[in-house]
Amino acid sequence: MARSAKGLEGDRPVRGMLEMTVRQKFLMGSIGIVAGLGLTMLVLVRIVLYDSLYANLEKRGEFIAHKVAQDSVMHMLTERYFELQMMINDVKQAEDDIVFIFVQRDDGKVLAHTFEGGFPDDLRVLNGSGKSRSNGIRLLETPAGMILDFAASPFRGAGGKVHVGIAESPVRQEVNRTLLVLLGGLVGVVALGSGIAIPLSLSLTKPIHELSAAVASVERGDLSARVPVRALDEVGRLAAAFNTMAEARERFEDALRRSERKLRDIAASLGEGVQVVDLDGRLTFMNPEAERLLGWSEAELMGKNAHDIVHFRRPDGTVLPFDACPSMTVVSTGGRISVDEDIYIRKDGTEFPVAYISAPIFEDDNVVAVVIAFHDITRRKQREAERERLMTEHMNALSKVKVLSGMLPICSACKRIRDDEGYWEQIEAYIHDHSEADFSHGICPECAAKLYPQYFNKKP
Repeated sequence: MARSAKGLEGDRPVRGMLEMTVRQKFLMGSIGIVAGLGLTMLVLVRIVLYDSLYANLEKRGEFIAHKVAQDSVMHMLTERYFELQMMINDVKQAEDDIVFIFVQRDDGKVLAHTFEGGFPDDLRVLNGSGKSRSNGIRLLETPAGMILDFAASPFRGAGGKVHVGIAESPVRQEVNRTLLVLLGGLVGVVALGSGIAIPLSLSLTKPIHELSAAVASVERGDLSARVPVRALDEVGRLAAAFNTMAEARERFEDALRRSERKLRDIAASLGEGVQVVDLDGRLTFMNPEAERLLGWSEAELMGKNAHDIVHFRRPDGTVLPFDACPSMTVVSTGGRISVDEDIYIRKDGTEFPVAYISAPIFEDDNVVAVVIAFHDITRRKQREAERERLMTEHMNALSKVKVLSGMLPICSACKRIRDDEGYWEQIEAYIHDHSEADFSHGICPECAAKLYPQYFNKKP
């Protein structure tokens, strides 16, 4: 019989997975939600605030560029470039974020500018360079940072252009300052939320924690563990159900212990050895008589394959594999078997003859274990050997006895006997030939008196 495969080990969590308590999950979830919402808010604020400030910057830049262009018309027509210079200087000084202002004719000649070190040559071709954002606005990349260049025509498309360069960095700085303030507020909100979530989680998860601790106690064998029921919500009903289950299991375990003690007491009083093994042949029970006969204690063989230790050899000395063990055939047949003669091996390696009965143990119509009851038949073997010896001696004795039977023809005068061939023989010769008897000659008193009267007829 092949060993049956064991089932999977229930629904235990896979080892190596991240183990977190409900309390930790609640805290991390609460903080994560607050932090996630805060970060999402920061991103949205940055986008909205940056777009709003950038739009205001563009409107202001366009307004300044057109205003300077309008104010430059008379100065350009009258060629009063000194006054034009003074005007653009005043505008630049009035706005902190204005980087430069210059007025340029269509032929590229710069009429006035605010650069102290001279007009940069690379700005002479500005009308066709830079990244265009919209009509009249270009984004310039400079070592000092990004600059928005706003261009406006004093003469409605002809006669030159006024360029006003405004730095983009103040917008970014304002956005960053706002984000830092919001981030500080977010940190405060997270800290406040954590402070609220910790006691809240302790309060909400305390029944679950108590239930988990009680389950762990029951798993360790402490069936007296109970969970206090503080409310009639889902957790409270779960705690009540656990208490009911624990009480039922405690009663069942108590009844099972009493039953096992009774079974052990009965098995201990039996004159036969009793073993109980599972479907893989592992020992689960052995009574004291089995311990005495085998020399092994129950504790020594518990959980080990009993066949591989005490029944691995046939009477002729050949190996008996587990799959061929007669005791385990009852698992597949479902019926009991009786073996009149076999051998078991003791702890010291010696063997002794046994007879045993093997029967299956059922649970819900399924074979779950095998019980084997055996006894030492050494005395029976000795009695059988003695009986065989006596029988042999008796038969040998009988074989030496020749029995005379039937009707023997005998002479009434000389007392000779006629044999089967018709010859007459002396009676002592015939009996000697047809039996194991021998004759020794003597004389009876009557014959002695007749034959020797001179000796035997004298009266005293």
